[in-house]
Amino acid sequence: MTTPDGSELTPEEWEAVRRLRGERAPEIAAVAEPEQAAQPQSGSQPLAAEDEPAAGRRRVLVNPLVLPALVGLVVLAVIAVTLLAVVTAKLSDRHADRSNATAALSAASNGVATVLSYNYKSLDGDFAKAEALLTPAFRKKYDTTTAKAVQPLAAKYHAVSTAQVTSGGVMSASGSHAQVLVFVSQQVTNTQLSAPRLDRSRIVVDLRKSGNRWLIDNLNPV
Repeated sequence: MTTPDGSELTPEEWEAVRRLRGERAPEIAAVAEPEQAAQPQSGSQPLAAEDEPAAGRRRVLVNPLVLPALVGLVVLAVIAVTLLAVVTAKLSDRHADRSNATAALSAASNGVATVLSYNYKSLDGDFAKAEALLTPAFRKKYDTTTAKAVQPLAAKYHAVSTAQVTSGGVMSASGSHAQVLVFVSQQVTNTQLSAPRLDRSRIVVDLRKSGNRWLIDNLNPV
């Protein structure tokens, strides 16, 4: 090896150069290693934001006892709704039965009073009023009875009958049929009697519902 001016180095100078090279080699290597470490390795990709550990994220932990409790609450809610519907239906049915009973009692009381009341001066009109309160089947029986017995005798003896229902009670009632017991007070006058006669009787009234009306289907004295 020669110097810049072209002279050759002595053996001592060569030895000094080798020692100098040996001392600087570790320093050069130390400087190169950080530079290489700073460079990303080939084939590696930088971490994306979503790949980095999210220290601030919250992990939702579900208590194993919560789910059965929620299921139980849902079941109880369904049972409560079902029971409410059943109770409402029963109350509605009871209300309907009560309404039917009240209407049947009123129809029986007014109907019996009308059927048993007549005046020899207005027999046709009185019978027509009574017929409007009867079922077709019972109307035939009523017409037969009045035509054969009531009308001729009432016209002959100037009979007048005034009936009034003093009390009554429902024996049974449904949506289409009812049975009512009524207590009747009936005052009768005619030319054969010296004074008005008061008759008292108990009658079981069968009724059938036709549309919104209760009609008398049978009268049975007891």
